[in-house]
Amino acid sequence: MIATAIEINSLNAPLSLCFGKAKYFAFFDGNSFKIEKNIYKNGFKVSKWLYEVGVTTFVIKEQGNIPCALKGDNNIDICYPLTLEPRLKEIVRIYFQSKNKYDILSNSGYMNST
Repeated sequence: MIATAIEINSLNAPLSLCFGKAKYFAFFDGNSFKIEKNIYKNGFKVSKWLYEVGVTTFVIKEQGNIPCALKGDNNIDICYPLTLEPRLKEIVRIYFQSKNKYDILSNSGYMNST
């Protein structure tokens, strides 16, 4: 399952610059899509929550220290979107149309951390 942090409950939401304090998180797995409110407001608690709900890949606009812990502590891949101003709808559209989840990522400038 792929997840990303967003600031508004909308498919048109830009990706959040925050991780632990993001207002919402979007989840999609190829069959379903949902947005959930972030009730934790703490990066370490959010990391644990993402692991517990089965997130395997996290798409993030910018990376700080706590998102780095996703990879080390929970074996969640951290990936970067293709565009500099990514919107949730584009990531979801490309993901659902793609046979390879990594088609939503850039291999130049922004890199998959795996």
